[in-house]
Amino acid sequence: MPIIRYVKNFIFSKYHHRLIFSFLICTLLPLILMGSVLYSITHKIAGDSILNSIILADDQLSIRINNRLNQAEKVSNTIQYDMYSLMQKMSDTREDFAIISNVRDNISLLKSTFDFYHIDIFLDDKNIAASEGLFFHPLSDLRKTGLEDIINSNQKWIYKKQYNLPYVINNTKNTQDVIACFNVLNNQVSGNTEYVYLVLLRTDELSKMLQESFDNVNLTGYIIDQNGTVISHTSKELIGTKINNIDLNINSDNTIVENSSLYYHIVVLDNGWYHITEIPKNYIFKHIYTLLRTFIIIIFLSVPVILLVIFFTSINLTDRISKLSSAMDNFKLGKKSIDVDYISALDNNYSLDEVDKLGLTFLNMQSSINKNMQSILELTLSEEKLKYQLLQSQINPHFLYNILGTIQTCQTIGKIDIANRMISNLTRFYRMSLRKSDEKIKIKDELEISKLYLEMEQLCRQDTLSWTINAEEGIENFLICKFTLQPFLENSILHGYSSEKTNIHININICYGDDEVIITIEDNGCGIPNDKLEQIRYKLSNHIVDYNQHFGICNVNKRISNTDFGNGIVLIESEERKGTKIIIKYAQMEDFS
Repeated sequence: MPIIRYVKNFIFSKYHHRLIFSFLICTLLPLILMGSVLYSITHKIAGDSILNSIILADDQLSIRINNRLNQAEKVSNTIQYDMYSLMQKMSDTREDFAIISNVRDNISLLKSTFDFYHIDIFLDDKNIAASEGLFFHPLSDLRKTGLEDIINSNQKWIYKKQYNLPYVINNTKNTQDVIACFNVLNNQVSGNTEYVYLVLLRTDELSKMLQESFDNVNLTGYIIDQNGTVISHTSKELIGTKINNIDLNINSDNTIVENSSLYYHIVVLDNGWYHITEIPKNYIFKHIYTLLRTFIIIIFLSVPVILLVIFFTSINLTDRISKLSSAMDNFKLGKKSIDVDYISALDNNYSLDEVDKLGLTFLNMQSSINKNMQSILELTLSEEKLKYQLLQSQINPHFLYNILGTIQTCQTIGKIDIANRMISNLTRFYRMSLRKSDEKIKIKDELEISKLYLEMEQLCRQDTLSWTINAEEGIENFLICKFTLQPFLENSILHGYSSEKTNIHININICYGDDEVIITIEDNGCGIPNDKLEQIRYKLSNHIVDYNQHFGICNVNKRISNTDFGNGIVLIESEERKGTKIIIKYAQMEDFS
């Protein structure tokens, strides 16, 4: 992607950018990792702390509820003693009415003292107290109140909706949802029920406890019985409904049940019911956000400070390295003396670090190198010049041996006139070569030398050799390395003839390229075999001079590849029985003398 490529190029384009990027990675990455770990740990600790504080408050509420339920049970147990006197065979005597009055007063005192909703006692219908109608009622009224099931119940507490008090107590006929702690006495011999009494509490009383505990808090609390019926709830309209979606199989070590959005704190009350508090997870998260915001603000405030420190530290370091690098680069390009200003300004009292010491070392090295650079360059130039002269000098004897061999052949076979003309041309050839003693000569002079050589070879070949020379206007005044063309012409003649190729024509073409001179030498000879052609190309591409094979063209290739002689190349193309094409390319060189 272009954006990723741009960012990558920006980061790696400068050492300063890479250093800042490295600093950022080495500081911000650990900071982010540490912040993430601390965030996670803080989130967990804060969440657990808030959850534990809610559970602690909820446990205190459970204790209050248990105290109230236990209070009702204790009163229920106390009433049992009064029931013994009422169970005697009562008559309509003054003493019996006194007992009833005394028991009623005790019941009334317990009711008012402990603020119970009511205490109802159901006696045998024949008992004279059963008609009292205030606290005492006949057992037959159990069916009217819908409490007949408690006679055979193995529970001690019940929940009753819309319980109606006696008319003498509540003449409005308003009902009330209640819970009751009850006692039943069944005759073990006859199986008849002798009495039932209930200590009644309003469910509103427990709901009020729940509401007060969770006032201004987004929590829900309720009490349910073993069947899941809601006995009391912070929302009164839910009292009496059923809740069956909670797993009530808990132990004393773990009272928390969790789902995707809620924690349930479940406490088993002393009477076997369940006090349950719903704690939304977002309620906990909301309360830890303040702590986390503080932590994040600290992180964001520290990041700019870190960035500023990184920026100024890196720019101080990279500025010095950049100046030192620039000085080294310019020095490498050939400047004799490069001044590093910040090092020159240092005094003896300045505390030098490794970069400063490196700069001082560079200045000392630069001074030492400058003393020897000129002499080294002069020695190098002298060595290159000697190498070139050696290569050039090797052309002359190689050419001379071939011509003298040809002259000797002409004399042997009796062609004295041809031999004499060749000697005359050879004299002219060397007179021109020696007169042009420079290493680089004009193209027109190189062509003149080439013509003399071709004329000598034409004498030996009995007019079976021909040539044409084409040069673009003005190109003959450019310079060329001396003896560039002759070795290629010699190869075209010596290796071009065969039984099938008895006439050789050589075409020399010189033209302009892009700031270069392009020379093409093309013959119609027998061509070069492929294996031999590959050998020649390998030697040319690697600038190898083989003194045993292909010496002439390898020698020329080596000389013109020098930067002082055009930084040229030699390319060769050939096809058997069709001819060979030599292409020479080198940079244009002008004569300013």
